[in-house]
Amino acid sequence: MTDATLSSASESRALPDFPHGPIRPFEAWRAFWDLVADRDNTVHVFRFFMAVNGKTAGTSFRRFLKSDFGRKMLADPHYIDRILLDRKTLEAAGPGTVAASYLHYLDSENLHPLGVHQAAKDAAPELWARMERDYPEYAVMRRTTAILHDLYHVLTGYGRDPLGEAVLLEFSGAQSGNRGARLLGRAAGLRIRSEIRSWPVGRMMDNAVRMAREATDLALVDPADYLHLPLDEARAMLNIVPDPVYRKIRAEWTGPEPVSGKAA
Repeated sequence: MTDATLSSASESRALPDFPHGPIRPFEAWRAFWDLVADRDNTVHVFRFFMAVNGKTAGTSFRRFLKSDFGRKMLADPHYIDRILLDRKTLEAAGPGTVAASYLHYLDSENLHPLGVHQAAKDAAPELWARMERDYPEYAVMRRTTAILHDLYHVLTGYGRDPLGEAVLLEFSGAQSGNRGARLLGRAAGLRIRSEIRSWPVGRMMDNAVRMAREATDLALVDPADYLHLPLDEARAMLNIVPDPVYRKIRAEWTGPEPVSGKAA
């Protein structure tokens, strides 16, 4: 994704306050393979999204603007930071809660609560600066959903392994209507399926879509409403049922991880 892309989107926006541009399949193809080669470089994710999203990001953006949580974030963009950085309060929620599971996830993966957003910003500082300047409301939504990404791993039960990331993309894309998330999830799934043919990746993708459609839209829910709850109770409140197929695959797999080649 280049400055020219963002400029073009800014000059020709059909919907207010969010960047979009033409569909560019060859750029999406290049971005995908760059991501395969360097899967921790989130700039390739943004390149892919901008190449294929078109106007699809507008649907989730408008819902975010109209929601109570979205309005809260627009009024105070660092509201979520204070909640997720307050380790003392999160620990006080007690064992078995969403907060405890979230802290365990961060600690076991050596992650920072704001890490996903910071990595994205570090990978493309000029892009983020322009987005914050030209599309401030949209930038708030993108920042918020990036920060909540790790919490969504906890709620859905999808791990940070390549398969877990792929099906979480499919889940998030199905909830938001974001074409880029769904296509990237499917492309990653096909790549994984080509390496481990015994995995029913297509079924797991379908299960992620089903879960997404039955669940509450997570991007519109204030985490303060469920962090203190037992994880199972929060999932019931949000109508999330983790995929048993994915859980079985992860519990039984002892071979190398797809794409990365690292041992499980």
